Amino acid sequence: MSSLLTSGRNISFDNIKAILIFLVVFGHFVELHIAQDAFLRPIWIFAYAFHMPMFALVSGIFSKANLDEKQSVQLIRNIVAPLLGFELIYEATEYLIRGSFSVYAGLIAPYWMLWYLMSLLCWRLLLPLFARLQFPLILSLGLALVTSYSEHLGYLLSGARTLFFFPFFILGWKLGANAFVSKRRDWRLICMASVIVIAGSIMCFRLPAQFDYRWLYGSFSLHRLEMANLSGSMYQLLQYGVSTLSGLSILYLLSLRDWGLARVGQRSMYVFLWHGMALIVLHQLGILNRIFQLGDTARLLISLASSAVIVYLGSHRYCEKFTQKCILSPLNWLLVRQIRTPNPTPEITAQQVKDAPLTQK
Repeated sequence: MSSLLTSGRNISFDNIKAILIFLVVFGHFVELHIAQDAFLRPIWIFAYAFHMPMFALVSGIFSKANLDEKQSVQLIRNIVAPLLGFELIYEATEYLIRGSFSVYAGLIAPYWMLWYLMSLLCWRLLLPLFARLQFPLILSLGLALVTSYSEHLGYLLSGARTLFFFPFFILGWKLGANAFVSKRRDWRLICMASVIVIAGSIMCFRLPAQFDYRWLYGSFSLHRLEMANLSGSMYQLLQYGVSTLSGLSILYLLSLRDWGLARVGQRSMYVFLWHGMALIVLHQLGILNRIFQLGDTARLLISLASSAVIVYLGSHRYCEKFTQKCILSPLNWLLVRQIRTPNPTPEITAQQVKDAPLTQK
């Protein structure tokens, strides 16, 4: 595992982020068709059971509980600027294509996948408060369970998802950056993690066809899921347990070796920001519909290959340069107050004061 630490950077997490962002792209690639696709639906459910919870967990791992000036500037540059910039880009695209803004604009919600940036901003702002409370993980879980009964959150400013995934973010913060750093392989732990992953995948493939996969979104209240009772809360607790066990097991297994995807993981933000545009283009050209009219194996392989291409293009250094130069840097200049650092005043020692003439004292 020590070979996975380079220049103080844990490559394991870069590899993990690369694989998670691939699953995000793949999940969105097939999402519109899973309701009628009995072959791809279990695969999609398995990915969604852990990939967004673990993204929230990884975000928590690298978050700090203090919110000083440096952290505030980072929040604006890394979260607020991309959120505002790409909100404008995607809504403008919707208007050009359909002649109206998206349904998300009417709900006062971030556009499609941009909900994660809104939630991440809220998590970072809530963390300094919860870090000073006793049992922050239990409190965040209790808050998520209680508010799941509310009909007033939903998509509004990503409120429901923010609270639903918040326990995973807090868990990541509690685990810390050394969560998956080990100097030796524990074969008992490897076997246990493998069994959990296999059992979880079998469970997903054995789910009944009428399983309501809206549970995995975190944006629907228990009332809309028709389980606004104690059984619904118990079911939600079970969901948290399954997502945590399977997700941590997968992350642990992925951290055991270098998958050669560190550069993709380091630029995963650009994949996240642009992959929606790639899917919009493919949908408008009718390519997505044609793909999902193919046979089962062809649909799966083409979806995986297409997702890999989107990830590759989104994580390319040219995409990073273009995004930074044309979108994020101008927004950073507008959003971040430019502070001129004053010339440092030379420190005056006690001896200099003693030796100075009376007129200077």
